[in-house]
Amino acid sequence: MNKKVVSVLLALGCTASLVACSSNTDKFVQELKAAGFTNVGQPSTETDSKKKKSKKVGKRTVKTSDTILEAIVRVKGCDLEMEKVAGQSGYWLDELHVNGQEPDWPGYPENPKQSDVVALFAGNQPKPDGFKDCYKPNEP
Repeated sequence: MNKKVVSVLLALGCTASLVACSSNTDKFVQELKAAGFTNVGQPSTETDSKKKKSKKVGKRTVKTSDTILEAIVRVKGCDLEMEKVAGQSGYWLDELHVNGQEPDWPGYPENPKQSDVVALFAGNQPKPDGFKDCYKPNEP
């Protein structure tokens, strides 16, 4: 009888974690759309193994790590990777995806709106490698 209870609890726990994860990705997409990004790709998750935490639960030590949410948005012909930590506010522009390369785009402010990205593209600030290959100023 205890095995049945444990099995049911385990199944419920797995279902709850999947629902929570999809809820976070849905909220991230909504956040990007609210910032003016219309071409938001399917979000994905990755676990940041550099930020492992451990917590003592009874006699066991449970290790957790932060979950990073990623989504690709398309602006002016360029695919930009936006990231955020699940459960925290704010997101950032991480990389430009062009020609199979993913150069970082450091020094960009957090929570950029679509209009901020368009202004960055048109401005004289340094751009990552490959930017000129994807940039099409007449596209939305």
